[in-house]
Amino acid sequence: MIARTSCPITGEAAEVIFSRPYSLPELASFVARTPFGEKLADKAYEIRSCATSGLVFQTWVMEEEELAGWYSPAKDREFFMGKVGEQKLHWFAHLTEEILVMRQLIPARVPVVLDFGCNWGKWASMALAHGCEVYAVDVNRDAAAFCAARGIRMVSRAELPALQFDFINVDQVLEHLSDPRGIAQELAVCLKPGGMMKWSTPHHPKLPDLLRAAESDGTNAVLDPVSLDPLEPLGHVNLFSGGALEVLGRQVGLQRVQLPFWKWLGAGQLWKIRCALSAFSGSFSRSIMTSMTSR
Repeated sequence: MIARTSCPITGEAAEVIFSRPYSLPELASFVARTPFGEKLADKAYEIRSCATSGLVFQTWVMEEEELAGWYSPAKDREFFMGKVGEQKLHWFAHLTEEILVMRQLIPARVPVVLDFGCNWGKWASMALAHGCEVYAVDVNRDAAAFCAARGIRMVSRAELPALQFDFINVDQVLEHLSDPRGIAQELAVCLKPGGMMKWSTPHHPKLPDLLRAAESDGTNAVLDPVSLDPLEPLGHVNLFSGGALEVLGRQVGLQRVQLPFWKWLGAGQLWKIRCALSAFSGSFSRSIMTSMTSR
């Protein structure tokens, strides 16, 4: 495991706003879900905040190999098909609308897209159904095999520098990464001129203040699965605000732009969905479309 005392976006020192030892009974259920019980015995669930970027993050995180191991449990085809079957119809409708927005914003007749952290391929499969050439990356080998069998081109991170994409989907991934800036930089250089990248992360604007208050008064009520979900111990190691995502974008050469209203509205009734969408564009005419989902 590694300790992050500096902001993983800016590299600046970050203050501790909350700290509790993993040995606390209130954290036992979180520890039990990990293979790192012994490694956590002398460590704390410690939360830091960077004043410059606005990022709130966990100090102790997994190394890359540990992260890959945790997110690569053996699963069979029936498991993944079960996940597909669990989805509600309105979820498929919203995902269709999202892909249609992307298709309107990307001028290529056959957009080349990447689903980074594709899991069982929900976004990638929808993009494939809407006429895109689809590549994907995932650390879970079984998930990758499931997606490949459905026509999605699975690639490794090592292969990405040789590829160029019109659109990159990074949905519910950045919050898990020990080095979000490093990954964002890797992906930014893979965008074609005029390309776009979507970042989507969990959102809980009140949680940092709740943690500060708990640290001040010494209470542990905040240590419950519902409250901590956006900063789940060892799982969601980064809590992004809109400002933090914007700072991250600038760090990798991107800046904010606004989605064209009529293109956004024309894909369907997206305004009914509780999901805030914004966009960034940067040097070399690259851009990012980001969203934060409420807890």
